[in-house]
Amino acid sequence: MNAKTDSKVILVGAGFISDVHARAIHALPGITIAAIVDPDLSAAQSLARRYQVPHCFSQLVQALAETDFDAAHVLTPPNLHYELVRNLLTHGKHVLVEKPLAETTKECDALIRLARQEGLTLAVNQNFLFHPVIEVAKRLLDSNTIGPVTSVTLNYEMPLRQLDSGQFSHWMFRQPVNLLLEQAVHPLSQLLTLFGPPQGVLTSRISQMKVLSGQQPCILRLDAMGDLSVPFHFSFAMGNDFPIWQLHITGEDGSLTLDIIRQRVLINGRSRFLPALDTAVTACAQAGSLIAQGIRQLAEYAGAITGLRASRDPFFLSMQSSIRAFHQARESQQPLPHAAEFGRELVELCHQLAEKSLGADALHLPPPSDTERTPASPPTEQPFDVLVIGGTGFIGRHVVSQLLAERYTVGVMARHLQSLPALFYQPDIQLIQGDVCDPAAVEHAVSRARYVINLAHGGGSGDWQAIHHAMVDSARTIACACLAHGITRLVHVGSIASLYLGSARTVIHSASPVDPCASQRADYARAKAMADELLMHEMPELDVVVLRPGIVVGEGGLIHHTGVGFFNNSQYFIGWNLGHNPLPFVLAEDVASATVAAMTNPAARGKALNLVGDVRPSAREYVTMLSKGLNRPYRYVPQLTFWLYLQEIAKWAIKRLGGRHINLPSLRDLKSRAMNARFDTSGEKRLLNWQPVNDWHVFYQRAVLVHRSEPPVTPPPSAARPNQIHTEDSPSEKATAL
Repeated sequence: MNAKTDSKVILVGAGFISDVHARAIHALPGITIAAIVDPDLSAAQSLARRYQVPHCFSQLVQALAETDFDAAHVLTPPNLHYELVRNLLTHGKHVLVEKPLAETTKECDALIRLARQEGLTLAVNQNFLFHPVIEVAKRLLDSNTIGPVTSVTLNYEMPLRQLDSGQFSHWMFRQPVNLLLEQAVHPLSQLLTLFGPPQGVLTSRISQMKVLSGQQPCILRLDAMGDLSVPFHFSFAMGNDFPIWQLHITGEDGSLTLDIIRQRVLINGRSRFLPALDTAVTACAQAGSLIAQGIRQLAEYAGAITGLRASRDPFFLSMQSSIRAFHQARESQQPLPHAAEFGRELVELCHQLAEKSLGADALHLPPPSDTERTPASPPTEQPFDVLVIGGTGFIGRHVVSQLLAERYTVGVMARHLQSLPALFYQPDIQLIQGDVCDPAAVEHAVSRARYVINLAHGGGSGDWQAIHHAMVDSARTIACACLAHGITRLVHVGSIASLYLGSARTVIHSASPVDPCASQRADYARAKAMADELLMHEMPELDVVVLRPGIVVGEGGLIHHTGVGFFNNSQYFIGWNLGHNPLPFVLAEDVASATVAAMTNPAARGKALNLVGDVRPSAREYVTMLSKGLNRPYRYVPQLTFWLYLQEIAKWAIKRLGGRHINLPSLRDLKSRAMNARFDTSGEKRLLNWQPVNDWHVFYQRAVLVHRSEPPVTPPPSAARPNQIHTEDSPSEKATAL
């Protein structure tokens, strides 16, 4: 590209997508990242270390005042886009903003006017416009391969992790239209780039909805019809385990099927032969095309893994092309396919689809006063009995419920407090918004409590420094605050991952130490072991109990638990071993009862207790239970641990040959993940007077059948005030928004 050699860019936001932007910019000649901006300064610093970025700021105003740069990538939640982009444009900066451009067409129009007034390039990162399959489709349509196009059908039916895990505080769930602005813009951008903007009247119908905790209506399935340059039918569905993203384009002389997920283009046309032979000839031609595409994809993957050629991952390629086009355009002033005007068309279309389906009044309903209170309400400074840090997550919800049942007053501290279940809006609960890595926030919250329960998991991704900061440093911060304010007891909920569980000859009990070779383990297990050691041995004056739950299952939890296996997809549980050994399962409500008991038991001081239930199915048995109970074709794939290690070694060797510097896989870690060790929890039961579920039928009900899906709500033809629909409360997980 023809970028200036001194061109500088800042990234505003340091979440997942920021890493992709940084990698793409890193590959562009003449452009450097001058700074990263994020309120979570540790996240910004972690990203900066990976890409040698010299400056980090917690606020955009600091970057504008202290750093010289030409353009910015805005990578924050959409509700922040308008103000951030407006501020940057006002200061004369070119902007590439993640989709959507803004929340409303009014905001989009204001930003477009401002960019034009300032003579600046403003674009929206609709990267799937540049997907390799769409590029192929454009060439085939331009060459008239299927003749004049007569119609197009777009199917987009995808999983949604945040919906499955109950992360309802995410921006996309705050209003019905937000889910379209967050998800539907991807396929719609492809539709519009191929066939132009909508013309005439659209019809749209929501056939399935769900009302989440906090009373928010969520669109599960929507169908729309209308005209672009050709008639179209758009089918949109979220929450499906099996992903489908396909465009079927019909022409007068054939058809094209574009499979975005599997990177396939299938042409269905005519041959010169008689009909009896034509069927066989075209079938063979299609089969040959699919085989050739599959072999090419495999070769590209192998080349990328070995480092013999650049990665051909379609998502990264589309991101790279989108970012390259933006930076070329800001130098050349050439028109952009993903200019702000295009982003505005998509925002308007999403609002039209939602309005046609729900009615204008339903798009921006005020939250019900009894269930949708937010931390924006005036905070109180009254003391409470128990502070639960990380109390809005899976285990936290069960712990809070148990505390309320025993008539404790509770403070719940979490980073995100939007859209919580009704459980959290009771008189005996105070909500405290704060980050466990912020010492001031932690100390202020701890100062109001008598007991503290730390359930903040700290996360398991990022580089070692980030994981250490989130898990070990945060444990130290909480412990120091407890000492400073004379807390009666700290209950730290860790994980059995801190132990070595690789030997079938080992019996784990309450006196078992953490893994003595924790440095040989993966970062998550290593950090858990370090946090346990810190609390148990480096702070003798601290009144602390460390709890180590096993594989926690139950209402609000995940079906695909990594204690059972790892997952290439949601159907196959790839085992850590042959899957015959009993696994240390425990129900979430049993973890909660043990946690509350440990809080006040004098004899528990200074103990590290392992929370494992009495019902311990093997991995094979658990997957069979899931398959039967949920009527799904789940499969367990057994493998020898050492064979898995050889596979990991082979991957490591190939990547090292390709010049990538990664750590050598740990056989010890893989053995420990297989969990062959046996657990003796008789000491925990006596000490805490703890009686976990010991009935297999009860376990089956509470661990498996609790995940049976309720039938989705079908809105009545009149439509759809959300308060007409039966409410289903779902658990809320700690969100990971940027």
